[in-house]
Amino acid sequence: MEHFPTASRGPRDAPLLLTPGPTLEFDVDDVDGRLFMLDRDFGGTVTASFSKPMDPTVGGVVTLDGEPAGYVLKHVDLAGGLWMLGVKVFGRLIQPATEHALHIEGFADTDGNTMEPRDLTILTRPRDAPDPRFAEHEAVALRVAEEGIVLLKNAQVTLPLAPGQLNVFGHALHAFRTTAVGAGRINPRYAVGLREAIRSSDHFTLNEELSSFYQTAGDGIPASDVLERAKAANDLGVVVLTRASGENMDNSSDPGEFRLTEAEDRLIQAVTTTFNRTVVILNTPYPIDTSFSERHDVDALVLAGVGGMLAGPAVVHVLDGTVNPSGKLPDTWAKAYDDIPASRNFYDCADGKPRYTADSPVWVDTVYEEGIYVGYRYFSTFGVEPAYPFGFGLSYTQFKVCSEDFRAPEINDGRLGTLSVAATVTNSGDVPGREVVQVYVSKPDGVIEQPALELVDFAKTSVLEPGDSEQLLFNVPPEALTSFDETTAAYVAPAGEYVLRVGTSAAQTREAGRFSLAETIVVRQAKHRMLPVEPVATLSKHDPQGTFPAGQCSGVKAGATGYAPVRPVRTPAQGDGRPDTPVRRSRAVTFAEVQANPDLAGAFVDGLDVHELARLTVCAQNGWGMEGTGVAGIMARPDGLGLPRFQVADGNSGINVNTPNIGFPTSVVLCSTFDRDLALEVGKILGTEAHRLDVDVLLAPALNLHRHPLNGRHPEYFSEDPVLAGTMAASYAKGVESTGVGACYKHVAANNAETSRKRNQSIIPERALRELYLKAFEIALHTHPAKTIMTGYNAVNGVHTAADPELIQGVFREEFGFDGAVMTDWNSYDTCDVVDMVAGGNNWLTPGSQDETYTKPIIEAVKNGVLPEAKLRESVTHLLRLIATLT
Repeated sequence: MEHFPTASRGPRDAPLLLTPGPTLEFDVDDVDGRLFMLDRDFGGTVTASFSKPMDPTVGGVVTLDGEPAGYVLKHVDLAGGLWMLGVKVFGRLIQPATEHALHIEGFADTDGNTMEPRDLTILTRPRDAPDPRFAEHEAVALRVAEEGIVLLKNAQVTLPLAPGQLNVFGHALHAFRTTAVGAGRINPRYAVGLREAIRSSDHFTLNEELSSFYQTAGDGIPASDVLERAKAANDLGVVVLTRASGENMDNSSDPGEFRLTEAEDRLIQAVTTTFNRTVVILNTPYPIDTSFSERHDVDALVLAGVGGMLAGPAVVHVLDGTVNPSGKLPDTWAKAYDDIPASRNFYDCADGKPRYTADSPVWVDTVYEEGIYVGYRYFSTFGVEPAYPFGFGLSYTQFKVCSEDFRAPEINDGRLGTLSVAATVTNSGDVPGREVVQVYVSKPDGVIEQPALELVDFAKTSVLEPGDSEQLLFNVPPEALTSFDETTAAYVAPAGEYVLRVGTSAAQTREAGRFSLAETIVVRQAKHRMLPVEPVATLSKHDPQGTFPAGQCSGVKAGATGYAPVRPVRTPAQGDGRPDTPVRRSRAVTFAEVQANPDLAGAFVDGLDVHELARLTVCAQNGWGMEGTGVAGIMARPDGLGLPRFQVADGNSGINVNTPNIGFPTSVVLCSTFDRDLALEVGKILGTEAHRLDVDVLLAPALNLHRHPLNGRHPEYFSEDPVLAGTMAASYAKGVESTGVGACYKHVAANNAETSRKRNQSIIPERALRELYLKAFEIALHTHPAKTIMTGYNAVNGVHTAADPELIQGVFREEFGFDGAVMTDWNSYDTCDVVDMVAGGNNWLTPGSQDETYTKPIIEAVKNGVLPEAKLRESVTHLLRLIATLT
């Protein structure tokens, strides 16, 4: 490659267009591309960088196969900052394994020099055929995509569809998304979108005239004669809507994101007016405004989500009835944006406001004024009707759910026992199918205010033939009946009457039983930790209007250079870490012995000097460069220690490296299956493929809650509910770790926005932090204690999570019993002090460097007594114990 550092950059030197060679590769199935996460203008482009700062006012000339091509010329925060040229080719290049001529000239740098013309070749990536070796893995990917589809509306039994021509409208036919962007991106061996799936269907044919039209027509309305021919073939129209989402930036409530564009709305109106029946498919990674469904009398609404490498066939199988949809919503879908109480305290880059990225140099406060009232907890308590409730999803058959065998918890020696109930599910329709049963509790509302409902358990039936029944058993532990008492820092089961409810959504439940407690029972005593520096006024059902979130204290903090007010934290000199021990220069044990017995990690660490300890604490490098494999982090290996190679990689839905591998649906689609066993199977496959690619830890699952639908990482996370999110994430992690690959719960904690995420402070009342945002991780760790956790970029109540001993040492290690390794999110040291992170309990700083940039401050801190050496040794012990168990 023509490397940037060696290019001549003098004032008289012409700018060079830097490319890996004369050929650029483009994936015709990749709607967004890798640079999209940094700047959405680069969606659907092939890119190259310039060697010098460019003048964007000087227009260049770009042609593709001799015809003018659109382009983007912008400065991008990549590799220290580069001027990038993106040539818009998506939609114009649609055939795999083809060559195309690209000509570029006329662009000038800020010194007034014009580039030499370049002629390049674009080679579209071949579409690999399925490899029989991975057939079982890909069958599971298809199953997740199918079972994660949620049928939201099916008026007049529109679905499933009879055989015939499908008249598909909208540019999303071609721009059908199969992946999120950023860390959650997949790199599948092949992908089958909706267009290809319909063309290969034995049930349907594709209206090729419409397909050709939407290749370049956006969401326009075809001419009347085109519509007439389509209607003559089949009096049914299908409209597809798509959205992008992923790491590094949040979405907005603007048209084209949460709301429909005028073109999309007019298209749906035209199709519903023209055809007798209309189906809308939502290829959307997050909830959007679905009011168009009633406004335009749409007959069927299908939430496909972002379904991975086999998203297209999954949709076709639901449309043709091969698969009976069984997905349920893991989130509440609001009728209007303003119905979401968190919307007042979420930075919305709508109406022309800046769309800040993760690295934007602005400080943001996000005050959680909604308190515990997130998702269905709000809608069910305040009587606000959603568009679609949590847990909702239709089927092509009908089910009858009857609860039975309710047993109230016993009290022995002041201890609360387990509550149990059974539910019998009968398929009362005429199509085989699966149903999800959800168990909710309504707690006594007294001194501690309670939401109307809280999910405490769920289960999914096997496939039931018509007339068949299955009994599901639920055991609800006492912890699920508690509330956090902010006055005593205890998890208590309040005195009063409890009602257990069983149903198929938060809006469709029936009482299964009730019991009363004469006195409040303390189920678990905790400590006050991570308290807001200043009290947070929160929403209350006792004064809805007076306490409804106003958002006056949230948003960008003008002139800020840090978090304020700062929560004081205890320094490590006040008692953290192992007792000081003398350094033994001779090795007490070898690392091979540690691998045989990880409990010897501490003895091995005792033989390391401070320089070695610091070097191990800081990750050596990532594998994201031109010569890299795509792994996110590679551990340092000081000479003479006998340490093995140790690598970690991103990927909730696949292994995010350069070698193509499995491509599962996004986490929210997996969660929509409500199937623990399927999540376990997904984890096993991901672990198997990670091991094949020499990845030791998969940096997944991500399980921050869906506090707000516009969070860019919504598709990577599971649900708005901590029980559902924590349970599904634990099954996933258990599957991963059954293969000998480590899993990583992230991002600890309340990393609920991408907007300036390194400078975004979550200000959360203690109860909401405990019952929602920490609860998901607590449930996951209790169910399956994953080997690693990753802290977030954000702060919680005045302290960076990456440097918060109350969070890492107090909550996770002391209260939750976590004994694994803790790592930072990548480049957390951009805004968080290196020594503070080690002192706070982080064991591995990522992605680091091979020089002394990040190790030197640690060494100096030990030398100066700022960082106790014992604390550093304790930290490295956690890390090396992890490595010993995985290598």
